Amino acid sequence: MKRVFLLLLAANLFGCATYRPVPEGYAGAVARITDSGYSENGYSEGGSKGQLFALTEINGNRIMNSFWASANASRGQGFALTVVISDRQVPAEPMKATLRASHTTGAPIHAIASQLAGTFHSVEGTVDFSPKPNGKYVVKGELKKGGSAVWIEDADTGEPATEKIVEK
Repeated sequence: MKRVFLLLLAANLFGCATYRPVPEGYAGAVARITDSGYSENGYSEGGSKGQLFALTEINGNRIMNSFWASANASRGQGFALTVVISDRQVPAEPMKATLRASHTTGAPIHAIASQLAGTFHSVEGTVDFSPKPNGKYVVKGELKKGGSAVWIEDADTGEPATEKIVEK
């Protein structure tokens, strides 16, 4: 039984995110993109609801991101949410970046209740992004009724590096 659990856990953690943005042996320039987010209770462990802003796909390929990492870290903790922020290196070349901004919860029933109450917002879309060699970027966003948005910004200047994906 223990082996089955470990196999399922490994498949769950690694099975869906096999695409590596920087392939083994890649010798070109890279940049770093970090997701962002927080627990709405003001701390990363023990809260029940949070906000995440993440890079979820590169050129149509799903990648490990803060939504998966936080869900895996929160599994089996009831309503408690553990927010885990992911970051990754990417080739410093033009790409299609899929971004997602959403509330997240420790338990699916809490997400459903928040959606019914109108306090669960999300937005997702794809933008063109051309990271600079050695650039540092952060996925940023805002979640609010009728005005959620997500974008990538330059970590050093705070300036947007992509267009904003805005809820319609």
